[in-house]
Amino acid sequence: MTKTRKILIAVDGSPDSHDAVRYVGQTCTPEALEVSLMHVMPTVPKTLRDLDKEAFFTEEMKHKYAQWKRKREEAAEAFLVNASNILVKAKIDERRVRVILQQEKMGLARDILGESERGYDAIVLGRSGFSKPQGFFLGSVSRKVVEGVEDIPVWVVGGEIKSRRILLAVDVSDNSHRAVVYAGDFTASTEAELTLYHVVRSFGLGIVDENLILDEEMQERFVEEVQNDVPRMFSGYSESLKRSGVARTCISSKHTFPSYSRAADILREAKEGGYGTIVIGRKGLSGAPEFLMGSVTNKVLSRAKGFAVWIVP
Repeated sequence: MTKTRKILIAVDGSPDSHDAVRYVGQTCTPEALEVSLMHVMPTVPKTLRDLDKEAFFTEEMKHKYAQWKRKREEAAEAFLVNASNILVKAKIDERRVRVILQQEKMGLARDILGESERGYDAIVLGRSGFSKPQGFFLGSVSRKVVEGVEDIPVWVVGGEIKSRRILLAVDVSDNSHRAVVYAGDFTASTEAELTLYHVVRSFGLGIVDENLILDEEMQERFVEEVQNDVPRMFSGYSESLKRSGVARTCISSKHTFPSYSRAADILREAKEGGYGTIVIGRKGLSGAPEFLMGSVTNKVLSRAKGFAVWIVP
């Protein structure tokens, strides 16, 4: 019997948040899913907060404030119904779709983080998340949620995702192994295609050129080690996916060596290979506690417009 998965989707009525809802409906096994749709209503319009006019609006313009609040609630109820219908059309039992509509308490991101502590297997956000960022960067609330969550995987959905192909960006870290197990457990019964992808950094990218230190023989030995180690790593991860129930025919692997930018190569492979989802560990081999995310993960997330990115702790 497939284990039930609990997913929290933060919605704000934007096209990105509706794309996030659709993505969950098409990516997950419907009979093994419980979904909470959460919308946090701000206490005042953003502009008035920026101008420090909250008290003026809520106290001295009570009629206008009540009118604005009522319209906000009506709009929120309408798009929450729409989001629920999207999930039901994706064959998720309507009894397993829960709606959370609440007034802002501690702040939009903090309220989402507070709800996330109630045993969810994933938090799902639209990429633009409650604001319209310029270029490739995340919305402010989405960014705060991603940075604030340490123990729960976060899915950031960047638009309408049609491809069901999944790129698993892996290394030999424990975090990467957890990401593979997580992806396997979530996709085992969906027949999604999973590709294990590893990028090996090139020599000579530091302040001191390693090519001046490592002679030709040492470099040849290094290349030989890579050629031996990478297949072993892929074999171990493939076995892990198969133990999760992923069909052998749905698993493939690929690596790039040498790489001059691991994040750029991951994104290039995702685009050229027609992938819809990138799965990556929150931290890589260094696992430095002072950084919220590994540098490669941060760069991939910042630039992955047009993809869903799963960040797995």
